[in-house]
Amino acid sequence: MTEQTIHPPTTASLSRLTTIQGDDRCVLTVYFPGSLTTGPKAANKLMELPENLLGAESLTPDETEHRRRSLDLWRIAIRKVDFPAALGWVGVVSWLTEDVAFMQLPVAVELAAYLDNSPFLLPAARLLDDFEAYAVVYADHARATIYLAALGKLKEAGKLRGEIKNHVRKGGWSQQRYERRRDKEIHHYCRAILDKLRQLIESERLRRIVLAGDRILLGELEKRMAPGMRKHVVCRLPMEDKKGPHEIFQETLPSAAEQERREERWLRDAIRNEHGAGGRAVVGPADTLAALNEKRVRWLLIGPMKGVDFWRCPGCGGCGLGRPPACPQCSQATYAQSAANEFTDLAFAGGSRVEFTGDDLAELGGVGALLRW
Repeated sequence: MTEQTIHPPTTASLSRLTTIQGDDRCVLTVYFPGSLTTGPKAANKLMELPENLLGAESLTPDETEHRRRSLDLWRIAIRKVDFPAALGWVGVVSWLTEDVAFMQLPVAVELAAYLDNSPFLLPAARLLDDFEAYAVVYADHARATIYLAALGKLKEAGKLRGEIKNHVRKGGWSQQRYERRRDKEIHHYCRAILDKLRQLIESERLRRIVLAGDRILLGELEKRMAPGMRKHVVCRLPMEDKKGPHEIFQETLPSAAEQERREERWLRDAIRNEHGAGGRAVVGPADTLAALNEKRVRWLLIGPMKGVDFWRCPGCGGCGLGRPPACPQCSQATYAQSAANEFTDLAFAGGSRVEFTGDDLAELGGVGALLRW
């Protein structure tokens, strides 16, 4: 068995999990809340969890064997893994490739287990989209703290001291020299904050920044941002009183959620307008699937896709839209698959950005995308 890997809750982690593939239904995916990883009997409960969730009634003899072997590998992995703190988890094992991977989730999840030829990542992807991590700069003239907002809380990523003196009321050359020195201190203080912020953004691949704290200092900070960083600032929250991490997180979370809704509306309009103009966009399951298979999708917008059938063949691995009783390639009986999960899987495997919505996207045929070419 390969060594177990624990991944942070990022789209890069999802992309890595999509590489666990097989022609047969040998990949076991298990969702469970973080509360099941603590306590003296946690390992014993987790070891038996997927067997209790995943029945064998409708499986073929080959699939029943895959289930047995995957459950055996799951039990071995659970004995060895040391879970860090997280509100929720998704675990993926494949006995055929001996892959074992776990990914932290930003919220607690309901128990669920799936057996297929690839990980069932749709629930995890939706959660990461709804609770996307972001950076928070909480600063005044005395001190600044940079936080990573992820996994349902703020985690400190850097701290600096400013100790910028107040303005003076005396006139003359003395005051001018004092103000020049003060301006210089503010400049160096802001540059140091931005350096720390840049490191966090690059290491965590963050797309959103929330500025909170002293209104005047935040203005000085934003003024010194490079245009590429400034465009990621989603809101500015003046906070005059000193606040703890929990309070800051609760006050910044609605702004991050609103940005998510704005982004979804913008993407929907962009796809509709680009497609209407005959540009680089596709709508509907058939054209979007073709673009995903060709790795042409830059940004995918996907709804629930209810009523969209998708099939997969356990024999040759063939798949596609519709519900044929037998595989067109090898004539073996097919099984139904989640269209939304297949589209999501292809998008992450192709390095595409993915945006989820609860709307049915009727005007786009349920799904659409902006294209790279």
